[in-house]
Amino acid sequence: MELESQVEAFRRRGLGLAAVSYDSVAILKDFSARRKITFPLLSDPDSSVIRAFGILNEADYPAGNLAHGVPYPGTFVTDAKGVVRSKLFEKTYVERRTAGSLLALAGETADPSAPEISTPAFTLRTSASNAMAAPGQRVTLVLDFDMRPSMHAYAAGAQGYRPLSLRVDPQALVTVHETVLPASTPYRFAPLDETVPVFEGRFRLTQDLTLAGGRDFAELLKTPEPRLDVAGTLEYQVCSDKVCFPPASLPLRWTIKILPLDRERSPEAIQHKPARP
Repeated sequence: MELESQVEAFRRRGLGLAAVSYDSVAILKDFSARRKITFPLLSDPDSSVIRAFGILNEADYPAGNLAHGVPYPGTFVTDAKGVVRSKLFEKTYVERRTAGSLLALAGETADPSAPEISTPAFTLRTSASNAMAAPGQRVTLVLDFDMRPSMHAYAAGAQGYRPLSLRVDPQALVTVHETVLPASTPYRFAPLDETVPVFEGRFRLTQDLTLAGGRDFAELLKTPEPRLDVAGTLEYQVCSDKVCFPPASLPLRWTIKILPLDRERSPEAIQHKPARP
């Protein structure tokens, strides 16, 4: 289970983990033993906690459905007092953000083995939140910039300059979400009497991708080593406090190993049963 693989990374950030589902204690115990889960799996068989948080998915699983009681998949982040500080949710049960993606959004350091690109204006390290992912999972591409002294890259709103942006090549197996950039800072260039938004120093750009469902990956998963190549282009323009360089483009690529869906179920005796009429 992907979440289990990131337990230590969460603990290093001072975070604990717990998962809540409408499954019975018996089902969760069986799953925990089979998958060697080390964090708490909490049973909410009548979905009372799920209802209290307003995340019961009655649109896809109405009363009478075998899966009635399933919540929308997502994550709550609370502080030490149990106050919810942030939440990240998906629309359907088959789509869910990976734990690696949550860590990337929280600023987890990129994989030290990730490739590094050096230009006259900046050093760029590209990585992905997950080297491996299953159909339906939401992963995060990460671009970590380290601008050289006196250099800046232009942000959206800088008139007459090409703003920093990432364009991911479209493909049928991936849904591309909105690129997330940090807040820009105003830069005053006295000789031209202009103030423009820029990025300076160290900063991170993130790009979420949601992999298509299992049926879409059926043919790819039949290959010996199923992998998904994601290509994109970084567009930017940089200047120093003395020189302005022309707009530039940088081709980028990520490779994610595709894992088969876990279709193993608990023993029939403890599985969910259809509601009696």
